[in-house]
Amino acid sequence: MRTPRWLLLAVCAAALFVGLGRPAPAWAAEDAPRQLTKVTLQLKWAHQFQFAGYYAAKAKGYYRDRGLDVTILPATPGDKPMESVAEGKAEFGVGTTDLLMMRAAGVPVVVLAVIYQHSPLTLMLDARNDIRNIHQLARGKIMVAPHETELSAYFAAEGLDINQMNFVDHTFDVEDLKSGRVDAMSIYSTDEPYQYAKEVGPVRLFRPIDGGVDFYGDNLFTTEGLLEKDPKMVQAFLDASLEGWRYAMKHQEEIVDLILATYSKRKARDNLLFEARQSANLILADVVPVGFINPARWERIAQHYAGLGLLPKDMSLDGFIYEQDGIRTLPAWMPKALLGATIVALLALLAGLWLAAFNQRLRREMEEREQAQGALAQRTGELEESNSQKDVLLTVIGHDIRNLFNPLLIYAQLLADPSRKLDPKTVQEYGEKLYEAGRNASEVLENLLEWALVRTGQRQTNLEVTDLGALARQTAGVYSADATLRGVTLRIEAGPPVKVRIDRHQMSTVIRNLVNNALKFTPKDGQVTVRVCHDGKDAKIVIADTGIGMDQDLVSRVLSGASADLATGSKGEIGTGVGLALCRQLVQVNDGRLNIEANPDGGTVFTVTLAVAEGVSASDAAD
Repeated sequence: MRTPRWLLLAVCAAALFVGLGRPAPAWAAEDAPRQLTKVTLQLKWAHQFQFAGYYAAKAKGYYRDRGLDVTILPATPGDKPMESVAEGKAEFGVGTTDLLMMRAAGVPVVVLAVIYQHSPLTLMLDARNDIRNIHQLARGKIMVAPHETELSAYFAAEGLDINQMNFVDHTFDVEDLKSGRVDAMSIYSTDEPYQYAKEVGPVRLFRPIDGGVDFYGDNLFTTEGLLEKDPKMVQAFLDASLEGWRYAMKHQEEIVDLILATYSKRKARDNLLFEARQSANLILADVVPVGFINPARWERIAQHYAGLGLLPKDMSLDGFIYEQDGIRTLPAWMPKALLGATIVALLALLAGLWLAAFNQRLRREMEEREQAQGALAQRTGELEESNSQKDVLLTVIGHDIRNLFNPLLIYAQLLADPSRKLDPKTVQEYGEKLYEAGRNASEVLENLLEWALVRTGQRQTNLEVTDLGALARQTAGVYSADATLRGVTLRIEAGPPVKVRIDRHQMSTVIRNLVNNALKFTPKDGQVTVRVCHDGKDAKIVIADTGIGMDQDLVSRVLSGASADLATGSKGEIGTGVGLALCRQLVQVNDGRLNIEANPDGGTVFTVTLAVAEGVSASDAAD
């Protein structure tokens, strides 16, 4: 029996009708154009490298790959960019630690990621100014911008009464500093110092971190409302943004060119590259994962604000920090790593106590000298020298020793946090970072203690005739394995024996520090050369690298013997300044000279010059 035509048509129509209510097959979804979700990111300032990761995420398609069409809005003077997110004009924003005040005021902001682990906000002075410390500055005119409460915390930490200080409204014009209308102005260390030094002259910086005020810098944030409405979209935006930041920190020149081509020509390329280098020192992408949040840091920041009366002392941070789900087991080797970190921390504490006692003794000596009779000029010079030593010790105790253990604590926290799911490769990477941080801390403490002993005369110099070439080969050769692991070529060139009168231990310390620093700052496939030569009168140890080079400011401070702010190198390597200060001091007590200059092939050349010993035979040279 044949099926009627009308019945076949009816069946086909019904099938079509039913099919309209079903999801399209996978192949159809792939061919259909993808619908992107439009979102807006509000920056806290004009386009510059400070926001490089977001530009990279947009340009490389990281947002698009996650279904997002992102508009990046710059801010201008007079805007309130953080309020734009609270008012719903933008889904995401870049904000300061003032987000805490917004939260306390009832605005439900949520921090998604910390981009700058340290704040770039600082006070800039013209280096020709006679003001040498923050207490002298308190009597001058200071230009600050609204909501820079981090500076208020800095002043309070230094025991200053902000109600007695002379603040001037910010014009964002460095001409006011150049003309002397103000004594200092608040700036970002990643930006204004470069242009000012280029056009006017060197600057002096007073940083909150030197007073123990270590705030976060830029933070990516949103609101609780958006998290509740579309948590998957928020996670997608966060993941793409962090991927963009990781790319930007590895391809800084590419992103600088992107900014100039797409966003703004407000800054020259060299200025943007300076900003990129300085930002890397604050983002610390090679130390902690980009976006890492330490809740304890936020609690300490909140305590600073509470001390200023800006936040309630019992303010809860529940809901303020974005939490992601995940479960992970603790690796078996973790207790040993934590034990090692604890031991190093205890060593640091002992060193700090020793240095504090040393500082107390210096103070007593200063008081005794003030009461003693004698030549006023000579006594004043001695007091200034003791005071300069005190400044360094206080800087190191108050800043660098604490910062040395930030990576230790951060990676220990990452490994011990049960809310994070880490694969074995990541666990191994974090373990290696933990070990490296411990080794760096040990090196800095060793240099610091040696430096203090030399400066106080407790380390005696015992001169003996030594073959400088043999000493260089022996000391530098220890780093051959380290160089191989880093992918750096280490060459040691020592000719015929050259005899000098030196303290072998001290000069070995100099060579060790210089070679170690050269290897640290030389990238893979680079070269470090240790060469010993002489002209019959002077013997030289020349250590040249093809690394990232040194800022001239740090070089000048090391060679001039300036004591303040030597603890941290200009490239962000904690302890670099102390190591170089120690080298300069040890070379001097061995009647030598230390010179630092740029390598024509890129990098830095360190030259130690010593007098060739007279009146001895080759057989007298020590091996």
